[in-house]
Amino acid sequence: MNVKRLMRRTGDGKFGGLEGLAALLLVVAAGLWVQFRYMNEFPAFVHAWAQDDRYALAIGFLSNGFDLFHPETMLYNKQFPGWWEVASLSTVTAVDFPLHEYVVAVWMKLLGTTSPWVFRCWTLLCSVAGLFFLYKLARMLTGSFLKSLLLVGMAMTAPVYAYYFNGFLPGIPAFAFGVTGLWAYLRFVRSGGRRFFDAGVACITLAMLMRTTFAIEWVAVLCFELLRMWRKESLLCRELPVWLLSLACFAACFLWNRHLRLENGSLFLNALMPPKSVAEAESLLSDTWSNWGKQYFQPLQYLVFVLLALCAAIRGVLHRRQARAAGLDGGEGKRPVPLGLFVGIYLFGCLLFALAMMQQLPHHDYYFIDTFFLPLLLGCALLLGNLPVARKRTLRLAGAFAVCALFLLMLRQVRVTQQERRWPGDQAYQTYLHFQGADAFLDSLHVPAEAKILSLYAYPQNGPFIQMRRKGYSVMWDKESLVRAAFQWDFAYIVVENAVVREHFEERKEVLSRLHRIADNGRIALCSLSDSLCCASPEAFFAEGELFPDKTFAEDAVSAL
Repeated sequence: MNVKRLMRRTGDGKFGGLEGLAALLLVVAAGLWVQFRYMNEFPAFVHAWAQDDRYALAIGFLSNGFDLFHPETMLYNKQFPGWWEVASLSTVTAVDFPLHEYVVAVWMKLLGTTSPWVFRCWTLLCSVAGLFFLYKLARMLTGSFLKSLLLVGMAMTAPVYAYYFNGFLPGIPAFAFGVTGLWAYLRFVRSGGRRFFDAGVACITLAMLMRTTFAIEWVAVLCFELLRMWRKESLLCRELPVWLLSLACFAACFLWNRHLRLENGSLFLNALMPPKSVAEAESLLSDTWSNWGKQYFQPLQYLVFVLLALCAAIRGVLHRRQARAAGLDGGEGKRPVPLGLFVGIYLFGCLLFALAMMQQLPHHDYYFIDTFFLPLLLGCALLLGNLPVARKRTLRLAGAFAVCALFLLMLRQVRVTQQERRWPGDQAYQTYLHFQGADAFLDSLHVPAEAKILSLYAYPQNGPFIQMRRKGYSVMWDKESLVRAAFQWDFAYIVVENAVVREHFEERKEVLSRLHRIADNGRIALCSLSDSLCCASPEAFFAEGELFPDKTFAEDAVSAL
């Protein structure tokens, strides 16, 4: 079958024709219907910590003159090494290739604002692009507009994907590059065209640089290509330079990241965390399913997966019986390497990753987007493509009605899960509320923008500094060794939430009683550290200082620096 005929049959022209445009508009409309109310939401709730860190990286590029090779956040003390107890001279941090945050920083500069909506709009655009290419991929594999829409609907309403649909983590743009690269690569496999191979490997490489876990996809594609070469379906000499260039880019980024980690430390994990025993593995997997099982996919979507697998199995059995009856079994000649084998290789790689990082799985739902999400969707597309095409008009209408009904049910449910992931008592959300207007408060006290702040007991780490628009040190927990180390650092002021003083003074009296309150705005207090006890109770703490005093502390800050 020639390329043009394949493109006409699958609707996979330049933009997929009217069907592709309809799919794109549907994704945009449904995405905005679910996400619009959250478009300017400061990162909080589930994984606020990781999202704050990414937000801080974007702001860091604004302050470092867009130096892509020295990404930084707002913190001088980092998780690695020393678990926040070691202060660095720089806020630079090692991190996977921060292209996502760099592009956001460019948009922030152009728009003149660092508000969350800039970041969220960019991620939403990445989500829409990824889902559009998922549609094109499904359209190519199934030959059906409705089947492709069903797959896209399942992807965009998977609770974990919907939550990060317009969030701050790089998993969404990496997924978009990953699925785009897979579409281009499969176009190359099915119809040839060197440019599709080059584009596919380039996109998968970018996904791998942004999220190292997409190296699983890179390896799966390479293994599949080696099988095709063995079957004489592809030539190594034509593809080797592209693979070597891709590997060289990854190696260069890995080595540079290692240099940054050794020189400046890092906020981001870079170590394997497998289970220590079989019993621990069972416990971790049980906790993972308990925490995230209904977040990876909706119960309705699991049911669709099961039904598709059953239908494919039944159809496979019937097809074999018919082939045997017709005497065609095993006589159809040489077949191409099946895509199901690629899915199997991909899933096996994901299983190895899950084993290597099992201690993290109960705490990180977004690892699913980085690993299992894409191969499971690809497997679903293959199952959908295995279903017979309805030829009668009434059956086609019934199929369209069923797809629309499923899509609406999944959209309705995902709005519920979106709300369930947000609750007023969340610690990160409360911290965000307490630090609202913190930058204006500190400006009113003439605290210099370069003054280093010690944020005491505020969670998560980068969030308060983003709102204060200042850098410094974070002490998130009441840990004696961490507090003792922090009090030796060169901070100018301490900032503490008033709620912490009121609710935890007695249990943290040894630390809080040494704080001299300079001023507060009713939510947070600006303090200095005393060598001796300053207050014996919350009432004594709030009796000191002033509320928005008309006083300049610039000289004190400069001397403290």
